[in-house]
Amino acid sequence: MHITKTKIDDVLIVEPKVFGDHRGWFSETYSKTAFQELGINIDFIQDNHSMSAQKGTLRGLHFQLNPKAQTKLVRCTKGKILDVAVDLRKGSPTFKQWIGVELSDDNHKQLLIPKGFAHGFVTLTDDVEVQYKVDEIYSPEFDRSIRFDDPEIGIDWEVSNPILSEKDLNALFLKDSDVNFRTKFMVTGGDGQLGHDVVLALQMLNVDIVAPSREEFDLTNTAQIKDYILKETPDVIIHCAAYTAVDNAEEEKEMCYAVNVEGTRAIAKAAKDINAKVVYISTDYVFDGLGEEPHSEDKQTSPINYYGYSKEQGEQIIRELLDEYFIVRTSWVYGINGNNFVKTMLKLAESRSELNIVSDQIGSPTYTKDLADYIVRLVLTKQYGTYHGVNEGFCSWSEFAQSIFEKTDKQVVVKSVTTQEYPTKAKRPLNSRMLRENTDKAGILRLPHWEDALNRFLEKQS
Repeated sequence: MHITKTKIDDVLIVEPKVFGDHRGWFSETYSKTAFQELGINIDFIQDNHSMSAQKGTLRGLHFQLNPKAQTKLVRCTKGKILDVAVDLRKGSPTFKQWIGVELSDDNHKQLLIPKGFAHGFVTLTDDVEVQYKVDEIYSPEFDRSIRFDDPEIGIDWEVSNPILSEKDLNALFLKDSDVNFRTKFMVTGGDGQLGHDVVLALQMLNVDIVAPSREEFDLTNTAQIKDYILKETPDVIIHCAAYTAVDNAEEEKEMCYAVNVEGTRAIAKAAKDINAKVVYISTDYVFDGLGEEPHSEDKQTSPINYYGYSKEQGEQIIRELLDEYFIVRTSWVYGINGNNFVKTMLKLAESRSELNIVSDQIGSPTYTKDLADYIVRLVLTKQYGTYHGVNEGFCSWSEFAQSIFEKTDKQVVVKSVTTQEYPTKAKRPLNSRMLRENTDKAGILRLPHWEDALNRFLEKQS
């Protein structure tokens, strides 16, 4: 079997090998083992066979609603058709887009159309026979049709005045349909600072979301990770959970590695099994922090502490195991849900009139609400790769603290100290400036300036 990806994720062209000689030819049109070896795990339970006598016969667009949705493997065994699949999954980057593939008894191509798609075909010759496998039985209760000429979809059927059944001629337009397909997102660390805001941002899309608790999804339990992902079968996994105790990581290396490296590996392997996309949240700590120039997305990583090393290893795993992924590096995050630098400064201001704050570490404070919105915008594209998701502008920790106090009218004197004067178990990079070149190339809106973000965060705090 040879598999070719189309412009719409999960719709695949399958080309079995054909062995021919003077007698004719032989082809193994379906092999469950061969499909599984290619990462396609589908349990087909029924074969269907249709015949269309006249050229220009159009059948579609057909689908079954959840929970009786069908995956189809379509081939044309006599004549030639234009086979069409339409993405009906709300929240998908290709929602309402269509793909058309010519199938014939000569080219032996098959089209794999997953659940969440409408399917139809038009005959390009007389006396056409089409056969297809399905993984769910026909259910009249859940059977639905969409108009073949729906302007929202805009399919070019390559024929004028097609021959239609009364059912297809009277089908609903998509806007009037009760279609219930939605992209399913899984968010790890949904109760954490970033994960909380990612879940809120996804809820605005009206998609399906699962956000397992630590008990349900223990990143040190690889078997549990695999079982959960295979049970839920998400389309997208946004991996926010991590071991983030930077100083403790220097002493708890085994735990840090188990969570950030082996946990990520287990997620990536399970995602590969179900063809899910992964968004991996990484950090500025993968860089050594040398110099003053902002780090580009493709700059060689060189972490200077164990936490940064573990996140670098996670990045490498994602790149090695997956084709469709987003790596989003961020820095200095703060949000409504959880403890962070901003909340710490405000709490200290209640009892302290003077604070020593490091002034030679430079980076971009990043508001998790803005980062969550950015992640959602990014995942709705197919612009896979590595990105820097940080608020615009740079400052030092002392400048950040000063801004917090000024914006909240706190009378606290900020005394600047160097990193050397404020030793920690784990070394911190001095330069955490990061470029956003890939964001611009992908046409994704950058995050607002960090001071604008801080204003909005503090408004919510008051």
